Amino acid sequence: MTSTLLGASLAAYIIASILYLVNLHVKRKYFAAYGTAAAAVGFALQSVRLVMQAAAGELPFANAPEAMFFLSWTITAIYLLTFIRFRIPALGALAMPLSLIALTLVYRFPASTGQPFAGDVWLRAHIVAIIASFALFAQAFCCAVFYLVQNKLLKSKKFKGMFRRLPPLETIDALGFHLVVIAFPMLTIGIAAGIAGVKFTGIQEAHNANVKLMASGLTWVVYALYLIAHSSAGWRGKRANSVLIIGAGLIALTTALHSFV
Repeated sequence: MTSTLLGASLAAYIIASILYLVNLHVKRKYFAAYGTAAAAVGFALQSVRLVMQAAAGELPFANAPEAMFFLSWTITAIYLLTFIRFRIPALGALAMPLSLIALTLVYRFPASTGQPFAGDVWLRAHIVAIIASFALFAQAFCCAVFYLVQNKLLKSKKFKGMFRRLPPLETIDALGFHLVVIAFPMLTIGIAAGIAGVKFTGIQEAHNANVKLMASGLTWVVYALYLIAHSSAGWRGKRANSVLIIGAGLIALTTALHSFV
């Protein structure tokens, strides 16, 4: 049953990604509406799977494939909440493919052979906080990409096509900033819990914890610099959003270390 739900949610996210991408280039608004419906269906299917796991006493981050599943679910949850609040369907053209990639990576792993991530309370707190922060940073990355695209379209005076679907620069810049403001404390908590787990438990050798914490720490530094710079007078726009792109690259590296190393 869980494998069926996994496949169905994957199909829903493929459809949502395609519809949102089409929406960027056509005038008809119903592509965005159908894309949102598909995203909601996929999220509901993922949620049912999570409930079934919880009923069976399983953790949503018990191992690498389940952690990737939980990341996909969280990215979609944050996108849908953002859509409800700000009504920016253009973000779905990036957010849903990111969620789809995370969900697809579940199939990269063989069937679960245990629960290597589930044994310690510090590690649980670390994984939940890190995944939540990464999902928020992923949404901020989407904002940064569309900020840079919108900025380029404005400079080239191309006011047709995708331009009509993108929000004003100030709106997308502010949204990206506020997402990072929420995500940064979660990342801090996740790193602190990870350090505590290394210190008080025996996970260091088993999970290459030092390497992963160093990657998370570098990510923390980049987003700390972004927040400081963005809060400073006159440091906005293209430079600040370029930092979010760099931060997203570090997140991809850190995710790879947590999932594949």
